[in-house]
Amino acid sequence: MAPYVYDKLDPTRKQIRICLIHPGAFEDPIKCSLRTVSLDDDPQYETLSYAWGAPVLDHTVLVDGAALNVTKNLHNALQYLRRQQQPFSEDGYESSGNIALKTDVTTSSWDPEASRVLWADAICINQADVDERASQVNLMGDVYRHGIRLHVWIGTTEEIRDDIRRNFPVAAEHDIATPEQLARLRILLQDDGITITTNPTPMASAGSSDVDADVMGAMEILQLLLKDEHCYKLPFFKVSSVSMELEEDEFWFKSIAMLLGILIQPWWKRVWVVQEVLLSKSAEATLLHVNHHELPLSSCDSFSAHCYKHSMSCCRNSYFVSWGIGQSRKKYMDALISVDSLRDVLRSHKNGALSMGVAYDVFSSRHAADPHDYIYGFLGLMKDLPSDLKADYRKPISSLYLAATKALFRAGGSLIYLKVAIGVNADNQHHLPSWCIDWSKQKKSDYPPELFNAARKWSQPLQRLCDDENTLLIEATAGDRITCVSTVDGNTTIDPVDHVVRWMRAIGHRDLEDDITTVLRLLAGDNYTDFANLSNQRISHKYMEMLKEWKDFISSNKHRPDSTQSRLWEVEFRMRKRQCLFLTRHGRLGAAPPTIREGDDVFVAKRSDCPLVLRPLSDSSFEDGQQDFPSYQYVSQCYVDGIMDGETVDADTEWQTIRLC
Repeated sequence: MAPYVYDKLDPTRKQIRICLIHPGAFEDPIKCSLRTVSLDDDPQYETLSYAWGAPVLDHTVLVDGAALNVTKNLHNALQYLRRQQQPFSEDGYESSGNIALKTDVTTSSWDPEASRVLWADAICINQADVDERASQVNLMGDVYRHGIRLHVWIGTTEEIRDDIRRNFPVAAEHDIATPEQLARLRILLQDDGITITTNPTPMASAGSSDVDADVMGAMEILQLLLKDEHCYKLPFFKVSSVSMELEEDEFWFKSIAMLLGILIQPWWKRVWVVQEVLLSKSAEATLLHVNHHELPLSSCDSFSAHCYKHSMSCCRNSYFVSWGIGQSRKKYMDALISVDSLRDVLRSHKNGALSMGVAYDVFSSRHAADPHDYIYGFLGLMKDLPSDLKADYRKPISSLYLAATKALFRAGGSLIYLKVAIGVNADNQHHLPSWCIDWSKQKKSDYPPELFNAARKWSQPLQRLCDDENTLLIEATAGDRITCVSTVDGNTTIDPVDHVVRWMRAIGHRDLEDDITTVLRLLAGDNYTDFANLSNQRISHKYMEMLKEWKDFISSNKHRPDSTQSRLWEVEFRMRKRQCLFLTRHGRLGAAPPTIREGDDVFVAKRSDCPLVLRPLSDSSFEDGQQDFPSYQYVSQCYVDGIMDGETVDADTEWQTIRLC
């Protein structure tokens, strides 16, 4: 069969293609037609959101009688979303409380002979035409705003069950809770006057002939969580009609595994999801699909919040039974974070407009197949789109990420986002300058800048941007130079305070050994209130005792005080994250990522809340006439005790312009 050949679109007329998916029996080949329309004519169509999955075009749909190869995920979505040749009656609905669960997308209110009119990117955009892809991406915001409904394809139950077997092997064996765990749970709940028996009594739906009974069970669990119910009220338990006691329900295992499987599907972490959902009509008109089951996205609005609240407070002791333990629980919590992030964006930005800073915060944890899409995935949400960020898939990744980083600095008017710049990272696959952000990688800072004010806020001038796109000009004042560095293996269990003291002794630097407050501030990074207040008069009696014990330990080489064991977990994060300790030329103690080295300079820069570690570049690195300012590579932000709150900056400070390369 001949391959499908696309007609050209006229971008000046805001033309797009819409797909008419013809009715058919489930096993029939998928047949559709493409029509060219202008968005100016307000066409009526629905939109499709899905994860592409493996980039293998091994499935075929027939477009106007010709073959078009698509991915498995898109083929499955079209197979379930197209209207069947035989209409379904209202008996095709099943109700579970406040949520109506449709067992098929076809209902008696629709004409079974009519084609579903759908916009799906992989069919409606000629993916082989790079220029058309760019032109259509620039129209993406309008495409989703015009759609009358958004369909979200999560996946088939078979695919989800495969993921469950890989990610939740315990759940797949229907053995989330062991008898020992149930015994502990029974003791915990007895304080509330609740008695549990361990005789499994399947729910009524467990005996259903429906092969997707676990999906229905997952929806029932979701529904109860939406009502803000306690853990022991979930379908994991039911009241025995004989003893009137709560009984463990074996069907829970299948149902909760299915719910977990739905939450870990890749759709929740796609870059394009935020734009597709945010620009659609409403959460009520956005439908999530698993096989023939669907529910509105709005049903997930409070689910994650209620679930997280109970698991961290009133039901904390029993959630390890109901949600699984170990790695299963961690993956569940990670999944909740993805659901939460989408919900928060929908609530905060209902007008569908984001700033560059918010866009980075929202999209930095999401995934895309094409590295261009880490930028292009949010262009439709921008208020004022910079001209050099228009979608162009021919544009080199390095140029795109540079333009986006500069736009981020301009929009924020500060250097706050240097904390996620690539620095001197050896894994610089796009060959970016040290001050640029690799938008395809998520980086988290260990130094929350809102706690610090190293440059003092009276230094307000916006950073100048150099005409050369590869460099950034900043105004800074030299603070110090790193003279000695100590690294720690992140896999080694150590006592952080003991490590600092012993390292200082080993290098013969003894004048800070008595000042345990300096060490604690260094390790906590002023993140913990009690440690942040150690330098003033609000020191509790408990901390005075702790300090005395540590000073005795330092001076007499006694064993580390056991009484401080419970208070040190807050300060160990620097060692766990392979933080380097360092000393400066002026005797200051600091901490920074392991990319620092002796000879690096510490600067305080205007509009930067934290000091910066910069690496000087030699004059030989530049062509004649290019070395008009001192040039450095950006290494990292750092914590240096004694200069975090503007102690080295005042009205007489001399600032110099330096070049970051």
